[in-house]
Order: sequence, then C-alpha cells, then structure tokens
Amino acid sequence: MGLWDIVKDQFLDVIEFEDKSNKLVVTKFRRESGNDELKQGSKVIVRESQCAVFLKGGQLADVLPPGTYSLNTENFPILTKLEAFPYLFVSPVIADLYFVSTRQFIDNKWATKNPIMKRDKDFSMARIRAFGKFAFRISDVALFMREIFGTKGIVMTYDIVEYLSSMVTEIFSTVVGESTLSVLDLVAGYRNLSVAMQEKLNEQTKVIGILFSDVVIESISLPDNVEKLIDEQSGIGIAKGDMESFMQYQTARAMRDAAKQEGGLAGLGAGLAFGNTIAQNVQDVSTPNNQPKGKVEQLRELKGLLDEGILTQEEFDAEKKRILGN
Repeated sequence: MGLWDIVKDQFLDVIEFEDKSNKLVVTKFRRESGNDELKQGSKVIVRESQCAVFLKGGQLADVLPPGTYSLNTENFPILTKLEAFPYLFVSPVIADLYFVSTRQFIDNKWATKNPIMKRDKDFSMARIRAFGKFAFRISDVALFMREIFGTKGIVMTYDIVEYLSSMVTEIFSTVVGESTLSVLDLVAGYRNLSVAMQEKLNEQTKVIGILFSDVVIESISLPDNVEKLIDEQSGIGIAKGDMESFMQYQTARAMRDAAKQEGGLAGLGAGLAFGNTIAQNVQDVSTPNNQPKGKVEQLRELKGLLDEGILTQEEFDAEKKRILGN
C-alpha cells in the first residue's frame, strides 16, 4: 500500500451496501484497500430491508435499523467503549460491520435425499420421496447474528439456505409420519401439510431469528415399481368399465409399436388375437351374463384376419389349433 492509499484511508467514509443480486443474506463491509477500520465521524447508510450490525471480537456490539447514522460517541455508546487507537488523522474503531438483509428470500428448494418410510393403510409400508420450495426472512437480526454467525458459525448465503433446507426436510418427515392419511390421500392434502410444516418450522427457528414465510410441497412420489402397479390397477378398472374403448386404444397402440419394428404389421396378428382373447376373458369376469364366443365364430374372425393379411398362414394355423384344442 502506497503513502497516498494510507492517507486516503483516513478520510471520513460514507459506508453503505446495495445488493444488486438480491441474493445475499449477510455481507461484510470491506474496503478495496483491505483496511476495514471504521473511523469515527463516518456516515453509515442503512437501506430499507437492511440492518447494519457491528461485531467486536465476534460478539454483537450494535444493530442499526434503516436510516443514516454518524459514527460518534453520542450515537454509538457501546462502540466508544471498544478499544480505539490514535492513527494519523482520526481514531479508528476496531470492529466488523455487516449488512444483514431483512427482505423475504423466495424460491429456495428442498428435497428428501433418501426415501422416507411411512405406515400406510393401502400399502402397509411405503417409501416416499418429496420436494418443494420455501421462503424465509430474518425476523430478529440480533438473534440471527448470535446464533447463526456466533454459535453455528454459518456465514455464507448458500450454507444458510442449505441449513434451512435440511430443517424443512426433517420437519416434512415428522409431519408425514404423524399424519393418518394414506400416501394416495396425501396428494389432496398438500396445502394442509405445508401449513403444518410451516408452523413446526417457525417454532424451531424463532430462537435463531428466522421466520419461514411460506413452505410449498410440489410433489410426493412413490417408488417406480409401486407407481407402475397403481397404473396397472387403473388400467384394469378402465377395461372393466368400457372394454370396447379400451381395446380400440390398446389396438391403436399395438399397431403403432408394431409398425416401428422389423416385420411391420405382419407380426402383429398373433398379438392382436391373443389380446382379444384376454380382453374377452376380462369382459366375461366383469359381466358374467355374457356368453363366450363359440369356436366357429372365433375361427371366422381369425379367417377374416388371414384374408386381410394381418395374420400369416402359420399364425392362423397355430390359433386354429389352439381353439380346436388339437
């Protein structure tokens, strides 16, 4: 540092901070020169949605709400008791200055890192995952600085959000475990679960000066194999309700998939015939008064498929043999 830099550092400052990113929870005041001494008589400007915090030796000295202040013995009775040394033109105050944002921080994400076990009336035991968002703000700056900075040693915005995110996940596990709703019914109760989570979170965080202003559950999901079984059960229900529409849908899908494979639609015949047989069996179970088709009628349908070129001669012969029981 040159002589001019040393002299320039002794001029009275106008100290303020504007967070253009709107993402910083706490910012420490630093000069470009690296000399961060606070000179008595300097101006401190605290913007709306900010507080200025002075720390001495890691302990809280003063907290300033929004406004303009002058560093002097009248405005800072605590700071003036701190150690100060004559230094060229003014006596600097040896203390750290932080700007703490008190605005609302939104769109923070949370997610369960591992599946959560839950007793369930439909599945007996279920493993569920979930994710969502939360919003928070600093409600008590003095408590926040003592507990988060002092006790827990968390100083970076990312670490603060990660710490809060882990709290949300923990509370989600607690609330879901206490709920008597089945996993399938939880979907209809997202809002109620979110409110319960927010209340429990604020009970815990009021002692560290943080308030959760919103907690949102975006999704609760089951393992893939369980969701597949649910989809299959839904498909069976649809088939029983309207077999004709169900078979039209399944046939269209089968023709589309077969057209993409080697052999085209020619290899589709046996599959369709088998599908029709299965569909008829499902229909017979759901409507027991219906009589199954006779062998002659089934053979006529197969012959029609053969004539249209959907079935090959080999496929026709195989199905004919099966129907006749040869």
